[in-house]
Amino acid sequence: MVPLLTKDFQRKTLRPRHRPIVRALAEALFSPDGEASPERLDAFVDEVDAFISPASKTLRFGLVLMLGVLRWSPLLFGKFRLFDSMTVAERIHHLERLDQSKVKQLPLIVVAYKTVMTMLFYEEEQELEGLGYPGYERKRHLMTAASLLKPRPRAPATTASEEASP
Repeated sequence: MVPLLTKDFQRKTLRPRHRPIVRALAEALFSPDGEASPERLDAFVDEVDAFISPASKTLRFGLVLMLGVLRWSPLLFGKFRLFDSMTVAERIHHLERLDQSKVKQLPLIVVAYKTVMTMLFYEEEQELEGLGYPGYERKRHLMTAASLLKPRPRAPATTASEEASP
């Protein structure tokens, strides 16, 4: 009998060398003025790891490779330091330069991680409240599909002679 193979649901994709890069990126994207606590940023790195770990081996390899490119990318712009050793202001400026780069692959690195990290970061209710999102208080969800599909009354059509008269 062949043993049953199950997925490793406790898999970790990010190694210790990748974690500071993800934390530095999160700090630049979501806490430029120090709004997020260090504990929140450390926990966020675990959330990112848990989110990307169930992905396919190819996708995980690509995401980890992008982190390596991001870490060394300041060298492409003449900065002799790693991404995670830059100050927050320098990281923000560097991400803006990467995002506007003419090399097509560099903006994709920023977009890939910005998309994943933004979805995860703003899943927290406190972060949404900080943006002014009303959360469960919004009333739009109470509208039924039938009320949305009802035809709305139209204004009576005017003729050209009615529009011309004062």
